[in-house]
Amino acid sequence: MKNILTLIFIALAGYCFGQDQLFKKDNTKIEVKILEINQNEIKYKLFTYQDGPTISILKKDVALIIYQNGVHEVLNTPAVETVPANGSSMIVYNSTPSPRINRDSIEKAAFNELVSNKNLVSINIMEPLNGSFGVNYLREFANNYLHVYVPISVGFSAPYFSQSVTTLFSGNNYNSYYNNYNYMVVSDFRYTNKTYEAGIGLHFQTSGNHAVTHFVGPYVGTSQFTGTYAITESIYDPTYGYYSNQTRSNSFTLKRVNVMLDNGVLFRVTKSFNIMLLASCGYHIDTFSAPDDLTKAYNYNKNAFPLNAFKFGLSFGYRF
Repeated sequence: MKNILTLIFIALAGYCFGQDQLFKKDNTKIEVKILEINQNEIKYKLFTYQDGPTISILKKDVALIIYQNGVHEVLNTPAVETVPANGSSMIVYNSTPSPRINRDSIEKAAFNELVSNKNLVSINIMEPLNGSFGVNYLREFANNYLHVYVPISVGFSAPYFSQSVTTLFSGNNYNSYYNNYNYMVVSDFRYTNKTYEAGIGLHFQTSGNHAVTHFVGPYVGTSQFTGTYAITESIYDPTYGYYSNQTRSNSFTLKRVNVMLDNGVLFRVTKSFNIMLLASCGYHIDTFSAPDDLTKAYNYNKNAFPLNAFKFGLSFGYRF
C-alpha cells in the first residue's frame, strides 16, 4: 500500500510540474509546452494537446512565463514593428514601453482560474481498509474561506479498525452481571458490518486564497453497525441447589452519533483535481438494540468522555 501511494504522489508531482505556464497581459493563463522564444514571438503547444499544432503568440502580448522548473521570466521587451522605408522593410523598436506588470493581478487571476470550479467529489481511499466504501462531496463558498463537507459511506465487510480498536465494552471482553439470581457472562463481542455513515461538516479554510489550505471545523454524523455476541447464562436450579450454564449467540444493531472536530489540508492540484487529508477527533454516543440488556454488564463502556471517536481520511477527487 505504501508503494502504491508513493507512485501516486510521484505521478501527481509529474503532472503538476511538467507544464510551463504562460500569462498574457490580459491576465489569462495558458498551460503550455514552450518550444521556441525568438525576438518577436513565442512558439508553444498546448500542454493538454501536445500532438496538436504549434501556436505562436507575440511577445508583446505576454507578461510572464513560469517554466516547469519553477523559474519565472517577466517579459518587458518593447513591441517590434515592421515599417516600409524606400520600398524595403526594416525592423524598428516601438519607443512606447510595455505596460507595468501587476504580479498580484496575475497571481490572483491564476488562483481564480484554479478555484473556478467550486464543487468537489472525492473517494476516500482509507475507507476500504475499514471495510467500507466512501464518497465525499465538498462545496466551497465565501470567497473560498468556507466549505461544506458531506461524507457518505456504506460497508461491505467487517470494520477492521473498529473491530480491533473500538469495542462496546472497556477492559477485557468478558462482562458479567446478574439477571435476578442468574449470572450472565457476555463475551466474543464483534462488529460484522458497517451499514452506513453520513454526516455534514462546516469548515473554515485558513488560507482560502492559496492553492494549499488548512481547514478546521465541526462535524456531526450518524452511523449504524451490526454485530454479534455470545452470552452465557448460569441458571440456578433451586431443586438441586446448583447452577447450569447455557450459551447462546445473539445479534445486535448499534446506532452511533458522532460530534467531532475536523482538521485537514486541501491541495488544489489543478482546476479539476484535488487531494484532501483529514483527521478528526471527538465524542460518539452509542445506542443499540439486542435481546439482552448489555448495559448491565459491570464494565460496559458508558460513552466515556471527552474523546472516544477518531477518524482519518485521504481522498482524491474531481472538481467541477
